[in-house]
Amino acid sequence: MLGGGLKVNVRRMARFALAALVAAVLSGCSFYGSPYDRTENWIIREDPVRPFAIPADVFYVQSTLYESAANFHMMDSYAKAEVGKKRFKGLARVFCPLIATQEDLNKAVEWYFKYHHTWGRPVVFIGEGEGGRMLKAYEEDHDFMLKKRGLVASFYTEDSHKGFVTDEMVSKIRVAVARSRYRETWKREMPDQMLR
Repeated sequence: MLGGGLKVNVRRMARFALAALVAAVLSGCSFYGSPYDRTENWIIREDPVRPFAIPADVFYVQSTLYESAANFHMMDSYAKAEVGKKRFKGLARVFCPLIATQEDLNKAVEWYFKYHHTWGRPVVFIGEGEGGRMLKAYEEDHDFMLKKRGLVASFYTEDSHKGFVTDEMVSKIRVAVARSRYRETWKREMPDQMLR
C-alpha cells in the first residue's frame, strides 16, 4: 500500500515537472535569464569582481551592429582599439555588447545594471553611429532613473570613425567620475581647484 502511494506521488511530480518545462518553452523562456548571461554575446565584458579597485564603468555601443558571424572579427578589433582595457586602465571597467536591435540593447543595458552595477557607481555611456543612436534613445527614455543609478556622462557621434574615443574624452570621464565620487562621499560638489 505504501509503495503504491509512492508511485502515484512520483508520477504526479513527473507530470508537474513536464508541464512546467513545456510552459517555459512555450513562453519563450530559456535556461538563461537573458542572452547577455552568455559571454559570447559580449565583445568586452570585464570582470565583475574588480569594482572595488576600479571606480567606474564604461558601457560602449559600436556603430556597426552585429548581423552575422562574418562581421564579428571586425567589430571585435575595432571595439578593443577604441575602448580596450588599456585606454581605461585603473579608471573604468568596459562593457561592449553585441547588438542588432533596440531590444537587444535594452536587454544588454538591463543585464549590466542587474548583475554588474551597484546603485550610485559612476557609469558612462559611449555610443557611435546606429548603435549610439539606440543607446541615446535608451538614455532619453530612462534619463531620470539612469542619473539616480549613477550615469555621470554620455558621449555620442553620428559617424563611425576610429579615434572617436580620444584622450580628451578619457580626461572628461575622469573628471566626471571624480566629481561623482566626491559628491557621493561628501554630499557636496567638488571644488574646481581640486581638479587642477
